[in-house]
Amino acid sequence: MERDFTREVGSAVSMEDYLDQQIAERVDVVRGMQERIAALEERIHGVKEQLVELLEQKGSNWTDDEGYARLVSEGIRRSYDNKALDELIINDPLRYGWLKDYRKESPVRGGIQIK
Repeated sequence: MERDFTREVGSAVSMEDYLDQQIAERVDVVRGMQERIAALEERIHGVKEQLVELLEQKGSNWTDDEGYARLVSEGIRRSYDNKALDELIINDPLRYGWLKDYRKESPVRGGIQIK
């Protein structure tokens, strides 16, 4: 049995229609915000490219009372599989040389860091 939402919305509307309307309104809000976020992210990317150029010209990092802007060089981030290391240490503690077999490497993008 459908409920009459006359008092809530001013005319007879089924529950499904009411929910569809509420969902559509919120979807529109989210879509609009996502478009604004995308536009801002694009602007931020452009300004960061300019900052990279300026910092490279300056030849050093920049700081103020709130934080910094500094170039971050590309490199490799290393991490270890903790579970595998734990098993290795527990089961065969004399063979620490095998640690390199469990090392993971992932590339780190260079860029700019702002705080």
